[in-house]
Amino acid sequence: MERIKQMKLKKALFTITLINITIAFILSLLIIWICIELRSQLAPMGGISIDVDSAHVIVQPQESTSQAVLIAAMISLAQIVLPILIYIIALFATASMFYHLKLKDPLRILTEGAACIIENNLDFTIETKTQDEFGQLCTAFETMRKTLLENNYTLWRQSEERKRLNAAFSHNLRNPVTVLKGSVKLALKSIENVTITPNPFTDNLLRIEKYTNRIEQYVETMSSIQKLEDIAIQRKLVKWDSLISELKNMLCFLGEEKQKQIEFATVKYEKNILIDKSVLFQIVENLVSNALRFAATRIDILCSISDGKLLLSVTDDGCGFPDRLIKNGIQPFQKGNDDTGHFGMGLYTCELFCKKHGGNITFKNNQAGATISVKLTIE
Repeated sequence: MERIKQMKLKKALFTITLINITIAFILSLLIIWICIELRSQLAPMGGISIDVDSAHVIVQPQESTSQAVLIAAMISLAQIVLPILIYIIALFATASMFYHLKLKDPLRILTEGAACIIENNLDFTIETKTQDEFGQLCTAFETMRKTLLENNYTLWRQSEERKRLNAAFSHNLRNPVTVLKGSVKLALKSIENVTITPNPFTDNLLRIEKYTNRIEQYVETMSSIQKLEDIAIQRKLVKWDSLISELKNMLCFLGEEKQKQIEFATVKYEKNILIDKSVLFQIVENLVSNALRFAATRIDILCSISDGKLLLSVTDDGCGFPDRLIKNGIQPFQKGNDDTGHFGMGLYTCELFCKKHGGNITFKNNQAGATISVKLTIE
């Protein structure tokens, strides 16, 4: 059997088939011989009887009994059927032996390996026990696993290096910006009684203060991105009705603050859902605030559940997304203006939270406005 395991698939199948057919042929001959012997012993098919008396020899035909005929017919049927059954069993035995010797272990190993990769677990090893086609496939699979592991390590190292550089950049830039901002305020305060109009010195200081504030915002944004990437999702069972009630309260507050109409629709759901409520609220607040910023008069929100996913869509009647956002996707520090549509760190934060929660975010432009759709895993 070990020699068969080391053979190529075609050679192994031919060898197993030949062995089983040979065994079936020998058994068939044996059964035929046994049937012939049984028929001659248990059911002799007629003959002659010789009666010898003192003066004459009398030869008379001997007829077979009905029981003997029946036994002979059954033995003849067995002589035909049993060899056929033996060959059928040999075919099934060939398939079973080929599966257990050549297919079972490699398929199990590859299936388990694929399941581990799906779960982002690369801490395993694919063992290659044979040199056949499946052995070569297992070797290629192991090479792929090692490559993925090396790539993941490289990406992790680059990510950690980026985080370290961002943290160092934010820390080193924050102090000079703070000093510059304080100096500008002192300069503005020292000339606040100057009545020269127009005062170019004051205008330049105000311009410096404006761009200093922008630099400070970028520094704070970089720090916030670092913190967001380190946040771990903490799912808890939440009642659907209670969650919807809290969302409605938050949306009412946001709508009143922006003085725009918010239409909220949902569905009935009797079961609890497994979700990180704080993450959901952060996503909803960012999307709704962004939509209210660009909506003309109203936004429409739909929250539902389908196939173990929480579905949330936010539609506004504003000017839509800029073309570069549709083409390139959501990027951090993506700039735009109020005339072109939605942009900024809010969408990037939402996308980051969605991925952490096992979902995604999509967006599209409508005839009048835009729609953002969010999908979160709740199982």
